[in-house]
Order: sequence, then C-alpha cells, then structure tokens
Amino acid sequence: MNVKYYLLAGVLCSIGATAQVNVELKHNIEQVLLEPLTGNVIVEDKENISSINGETHQIDWSFAKKDYSSTTAMQGAASTLNKLENNDFLGAFQKDEEVVLIPNSPYASVRLEHNDLIINSTTGEVVFNSAEMQYRILQTYYLLGENTLLILGTQGESIDFLSYDIAGKQVLWTNKLGTLDSLSKSLGSLFKAFIGKGAPITEDKILTTSDEIFVTVKGVLYNINKQSGVVNWNTAYIITNFFLNQNRDKAIIITDESSFFSYKYALNVLTLGDGEKLWKKDIVTKRISYLEDHKDKLLVAHTSGFNFYSYESGQKIWKKDAKGKNIKQVIPVDNDYLYIADNEMNLVDGDGQNKWKKFVEIADDEKDEVYYLGKAGDDRVFYLTDTYGNMVDYTSGKKIWKKNVKFDKKRPLVYSVMDDKFVVYNNKRIYTFNNSSKEDPKPKGKVEVKNDKTIKSIETFDWGICIVGENDVIGLDLEGNELYHNVYKEPGEAERRLMKSAGIVGGAFLGASQSANNAAANATVTMTYRDTNGQLRSETNTLLTDAAQKRANKKADAYGEVADALDKNLTSKVRSRFNAMKQNDEYAFVANRGEKGPELIKVRKKDGQEVAKVLLDSNKPLYEVDPINENLYYASGSTLKIYSK
Repeated sequence: MNVKYYLLAGVLCSIGATAQVNVELKHNIEQVLLEPLTGNVIVEDKENISSINGETHQIDWSFAKKDYSSTTAMQGAASTLNKLENNDFLGAFQKDEEVVLIPNSPYASVRLEHNDLIINSTTGEVVFNSAEMQYRILQTYYLLGENTLLILGTQGESIDFLSYDIAGKQVLWTNKLGTLDSLSKSLGSLFKAFIGKGAPITEDKILTTSDEIFVTVKGVLYNINKQSGVVNWNTAYIITNFFLNQNRDKAIIITDESSFFSYKYALNVLTLGDGEKLWKKDIVTKRISYLEDHKDKLLVAHTSGFNFYSYESGQKIWKKDAKGKNIKQVIPVDNDYLYIADNEMNLVDGDGQNKWKKFVEIADDEKDEVYYLGKAGDDRVFYLTDTYGNMVDYTSGKKIWKKNVKFDKKRPLVYSVMDDKFVVYNNKRIYTFNNSSKEDPKPKGKVEVKNDKTIKSIETFDWGICIVGENDVIGLDLEGNELYHNVYKEPGEAERRLMKSAGIVGGAFLGASQSANNAAANATVTMTYRDTNGQLRSETNTLLTDAAQKRANKKADAYGEVADALDKNLTSKVRSRFNAMKQNDEYAFVANRGEKGPELIKVRKKDGQEVAKVLLDSNKPLYEVDPINENLYYASGSTLKIYSK
C-alpha cells in the first residue's frame, strides 16, 4: 500500500505549541480505533485495515480486506448466515463497527462481508479465521492468563461455544448450545431480554476457576466445564453482575429489579455445583453499598441494612444490624468499618459494635449526596457532602475543624484528591487543604464559571488549579485568582450525539476528580475480599454501563493485567504507557460549536493555549484521543491527522 506522511509544525496556534502529522492513505477512512496497549491507531478504509504507530507515525502492519472477505470456503456458511440475519437472536450480537477490541486483551475481532477474523491488535497477526474454522463469530471472550478465547459462534443454524488455543491456533473443544429455534424456546420469556428488548444489562463478564468457566452472555450466566466444554448450568434470568467467593464454590449475583418508577437490585448467592440459589429470599434494595467476602460469610451493606450473612443459610450473624438507615457508603478501615447512614457517620468493629460514642452529623438532610469518605493520613477521616466537609479524629469520632466547611447544595460541587491534597469548587469559590490542616479552609477567589452544571473536573498543579467543563476551561493560581478563562459553545444536539464526548478531559479517567454531574451517573458495587491475614483486595463493577471497550480503553489496570500476554518486545512499551498514564495530564479536550460547524479543541491547561483546533465532519466524525500521551487522531477523507505534543 502506498502511504505518504508529512509534518506540519507549529502552524495551528504558535511555534512549537503542537505538531501535526498527516498520514495519507489511498482510500477514505471508515473507522479509527485507538489500540490502548501500545497507543497505535487501527485505521480501516474501504480496502485495508492498518495499524499506525503512535510514536513514529509509520504503518506497523496492514492487510487487504479482500484477501479474507472473498474466501470460497465461506460461501456456504455466509449463505446460511444471510438467511438468518433478520433473526432477533443474531441481531443482538451485531456491532456498529467492523473492528472491535476484545476487552482486557491484546486482540480485536474483525467482521468482514463473508468472514470473521480475530487478530492480534498489536501485531496484525490473524489468530482465528472463520473461513478456515467454518464458524461465524457472535461473541468473543478472552481468558486472561491462559491465552485462550471462548467464542460463541454459529455454524449453519447451530449456536456453539468454542474454546480456542491462540498459540496453537486450534479449537480445543466445541459444545452445542442449541439452534436458533431451540434457544428461543428454551429461553422462553427470557428471550426478549436476551436479544436486547428488555431492560438494559451490563457488559458481559468472564471469570474462571481451575476447572470451570463462568461467563455471562447478554446477562445469562453460564457455567462451562473448562476441559470438555459441557455447559453444567445456566441461569433462567438476566443478571447484572456476579462475583465468585474466595473458596470458589459460590457466586454472589445481582439482578436488576427496577421498574419504570424506581431503581431496585436483588442480591443472592448461588452454589456453583448446580447454579441454584442458596438463600430463600433475595436481599432487595435500592442501593448495594458494600460487599466483603470472609470465606464463610458475606458482609452486605445496602440501603436498609448492614450485617454479615452466612453463606450457607443466608441468616444474619450480628444480632442487630449496624445502627442507622439508608446506608449510603461503607469503607473498611483496618478491621473496622466506617459508614454513612442517613446524614450521619459512625464507626463499628468487626462485631458490629459502635466504636464512637455518638454518630457524627455530616449533612443537613439524609438525601444529600455523599461525594467522598476516606481516611486522611494515619488518624483522620475526611467526608465531603452536598452541605458540609470536615476532618474527624478516627479514634474518638470528634471533628477536628471547629467549623464545618459549608457548601451551597443548590450549586454543583466538584472535588479532586491528589496524594494528601484536596481541592473543592462550589458556587464560584475554591477551597484547598491537606491531611494535616487544623482549621477549616476559607473560600478563595471568585470564579465566574459560565455553566457550572457542566464542570467535569478540577485539578491542582504546581502552577495552580485547572477547572474543565463543557463550556469552560479555567486556570487559577493557588489563591483562586483567575489566570485565564476560555469559554466554549456546546455543539447542537444533533452534533453532540455524534461526538464521543462533550468536554473530554485528559486524565480524568484515573478517578482523580468527581462532580455532581457524574457521582450518581453509574451505579457501582464493590466486592472486597478479606483473607485470613486481614489483607484486602477489591473489585468494583458498574451495575449498568456502556460497552466493555470504552471502559477497557480508560482503565489503568487493563494495561497492567494484559501486558504479560503480549510479545516480550511489546511489553516494555505497554509498561511505559502504563507509567505515563499516571503522570500525563497536560491538556483538556473540549467540543465547541464553531462558525463552520462542530470542532474539537485541544487546550493546554497551564496557560489556556489552544494548541489544536479540528473541524469535525458533522455527519460522522472519526477521531480518537489517547488519554496517555494526549495525542489527537482525526480522520478527514483519506488522511489521518495526528496532533501531538
């Protein structure tokens, strides 16, 4: 493939502010996809799929789609599939894009006209070819640590599970799940939910033990024998999440019991032997605040209760629930538990006994949002709500600051925690303090935000503070005095729907900042495992979420976990990106309604300089932002434009 690239430096705003590299392809670009492990960009045009190196801007690998899409051997299978494409079951697995990253893996699935491929997205190697295996792919899961794929595929009218050895490029086993007709009958009323016509469900999830695979397919949980592929059992209902206990003999499941009027979730425990529920009654609640596995018992904190439950019987272990109602949040502190009930906070030990003489009031109203609760230093805890903020002595439960920091709960609140430093924005004021602050922080500055309801993040730097929203990018010194203020117009509704995000914030995915706009956007549940030595490890999942790829692209642990599955020559590059992820946060990316249409602007946080401004195709803008090196990749016709530092 004939490819030319050339460099235009400093032509957008100022000399040295940014660099633009144009990579010219032969055909119009149809898809741009950031490969998160290496930072390369997968580009699909009419004829080819290629990977462009994010550092050298050269093509690392490429293949012609025609070499795989016109294979004679697939015509029969393709013909069968075409007859079934209007089937609701198959339609539930259709993707909008031809190239899709497989979550938590260095692989991607490629759907062509008469063929499906699985490729190593870092090298371009085809590791699975439907033309050779005679299976069209519906869904693919990666088994981390085993370098195998679990594939849900179709051969004729048969729907099968396949276990595929990537290194050996061979099918280890296949097991027939059913035919389209038999599945629709066996699923019964569940079929509508399975094909996506019911309530929304979470992304699919896969976990393994030494002998079994546990995987959700559109929310149906399957237990599969790892050696034979036999399906031991599957749930007859949709689940939104599941966790395995430490003993690997039970599964904690969560189902969505919401109605049109309210959100509700139900929790129960399954035995892994037969998939039957162990507890006679579900715990049905509005919010699941905290779960902690102790091998023989499970700590459950939810809206209306906080207690240990026996795995076997489901009976409560503490004689009484921890005092308080509407349990909003629980965090383990050593062997104790700090929790918020209604508008108060308390500390209990492992037996549910109070360690403080009285509850600590942390808000005016029980409906007030809790933004932050955590340990601050060795002997303090800090809380932040709609109305108050204060430090509390961990031992006595007494407030350290004589006065609460008071906030206007009618206005949005945004905060950031970096190391031992805190910064809060509320109602045009800035508050800064650290773990050792002895007095309540006084408000600083007067920040004239155009629209504080759209603020996405606030961050502190050695030079000052930066606030980023959909309409504003603001720089302040450490006293809250304005250094610069950029104001932007939101694109129209039609354009905004087409964009990946309005107010994209570089680095915000690390969880350093939160706001009222997103604090309750995703319902999450955390399972914490406590071993016999009292050591803790946690797993947090969203209950209702977007596609797995979006989260995998933005989570640091995805990089660390998958690095070992790569070629050794690539591992160092992945590790360096993983380290850079923790450091880079120099730019903000905001959407703007320009004179000629929607545009994406790259803003340097330190001085507010607009280092790149890209006019977007309002029909279907194709672009990616690398959150690690903060490069912007934009496709215009047959040109990939790269805006880098």
